[in-house]
Amino acid sequence: MRELDVKSKNLLKVVVCGILLYFGLYYIGHVADAVGKLYLVIQPFILGGALAFIISIPMNFFESEFAHFDKTGKHKKIISTCSLLLSWILVIASLVILINILVPSIVKVVYTFSIRWPDFVDEIYRLLKKYPITEPFANKFQNTFYGVGWYNVRNAVYTFLQGRKGDIFSTAASLMGSISSGVIGVFTMFVFSIFILIYKRMLKINGIRILYALMSEERADYINKVFSLSYNTFKDYLFSRVIAVICLSILTFVGMFVMRLPNAAMISIVVGLSDLIPIFGPIFGTAFSTILIFIESPVKSLIFLAYSLIIQQIQENVIYPAIAGNKIGLPAVWVMASVTIGGSLFGVWGMLVSIPVVSVLYTLSHEKIHEMLTEKGFDEQKLFAKCDKVYKIEDIETNDEAYEE
Repeated sequence: MRELDVKSKNLLKVVVCGILLYFGLYYIGHVADAVGKLYLVIQPFILGGALAFIISIPMNFFESEFAHFDKTGKHKKIISTCSLLLSWILVIASLVILINILVPSIVKVVYTFSIRWPDFVDEIYRLLKKYPITEPFANKFQNTFYGVGWYNVRNAVYTFLQGRKGDIFSTAASLMGSISSGVIGVFTMFVFSIFILIYKRMLKINGIRILYALMSEERADYINKVFSLSYNTFKDYLFSRVIAVICLSILTFVGMFVMRLPNAAMISIVVGLSDLIPIFGPIFGTAFSTILIFIESPVKSLIFLAYSLIIQQIQENVIYPAIAGNKIGLPAVWVMASVTIGGSLFGVWGMLVSIPVVSVLYTLSHEKIHEMLTEKGFDEQKLFAKCDKVYKIEDIETNDEAYEE
């Protein structure tokens, strides 16, 4: 009777899932709208959780360091509060430093670009006229780009505003609404992240209680292991990536400062931040920085390009492996695949989080495969022997001669 009940429950689950899948596909438009609205509602909480995760990394470090001075364990709340404050001070100070470096540098680059543009076009024009193979493109290049300047940009903006004069008030109203909703969302995200960090121990204990109350101990142990593995993988990946980015930015700044290349501070930050995105980030950062330097000096841009390629090889092959070690445990081919697929599906955010996600899935799947092979009695030597075994067409017995006769 009990076996019949289990079969009935499984059959009921399949039927219910089939009905839900049918209605979900039939009303796919309404489902997509509902999911979009739900995402807009919970987006501040998702971002708040992500912010809390980032802040928890320095916070846990400070807590572990301060715990050495609290032998009795009576000052845990004070230690947590001080660690949280220090973590926020560290993050805010880093943002202030970045803004103070980037904003003046961006203003300087824009000003230099506006001044250097005619000279830059003339230099390219003379370079194209110098060689017979590129001479036909010289006049076309000059006519196309020489007239581009801030006067034309101003006229284009003025014409655009004149054409949309009737919509100016509605545009301003929608802009104010977007700003107010954005401020509310940022405030909610900030408060929610602080709430998570203050009550993280209580939230973890309550989550464990609910998990073991609703599931069997074996399944709850596995889910708890998955969550712990995911947290530590994301933490180790983010920490090692940030340290590697800082090292790359310092190397870029020192090299550019020694070689007297322009915009050393801003470009070192751009190169470092772009390196957060594996594979494609360094390409974009190097190309963008090379173009900025090329506007001022083509020769210096080539020097920067060569230097950037060298230090990126050092960073990828020496610095980052020394920091990360085998904590990620993902082969290069899977890194390429995860970044490409993650970027195609979710853009930049997909590129950022795809590697730790795939790393967790890769580790869990390999663990399961190892358990299944162990149950079947396969050891490593037996598997290697089967892997190295070569099969050729002439070695396969098909007995085709009998059919031909």
